[in-house]
Amino acid sequence: METAQMTSLLERLFKSHSDLLALGERKTEVLKSGDMKTLDVLLKEEDLQVKKLQIIEKERMLKFANVTLGDVLEQAEEPEKERLLVLQNKLIEMYDALKSRNQLNQELLEQSLQYVNMSLSMMQPQSEPVTYNQTKTNPYGNNAASLFDSKA
Repeated sequence: METAQMTSLLERLFKSHSDLLALGERKTEVLKSGDMKTLDVLLKEEDLQVKKLQIIEKERMLKFANVTLGDVLEQAEEPEKERLLVLQNKLIEMYDALKSRNQLNQELLEQSLQYVNMSLSMMQPQSEPVTYNQTKTNPYGNNAASLFDSKA
């Protein structure tokens, strides 16, 4: 019974993570093209997918609070055991692919932000300092008194 439930749970986790990876790949292309409206739609889809993952995780915690995959593997018969091991390996590969895709998307976002910041700084005029600064010097180079007496 536990083996069938664990298999079903792992299959749903794999499907959900697979969908999340597909969204990440689409997001990469959208980031490259700079289409912000499509990016917003993808982010909303990604949020829904993450909520599905949270639901699956809550279900896992309810059904298998103190049970690990290793515990289930010890009790499983050979065909189910092999299926669980295959699912475990596929999930590990999926996590690695998802991690590298998210890292790539994060780098693309950082580059986009750097470009936007650079563009904004080029468009904004350099302002003069607001404070008073007397930079005029005596053109004669000395600080001697004037030749004429202005009081006279």
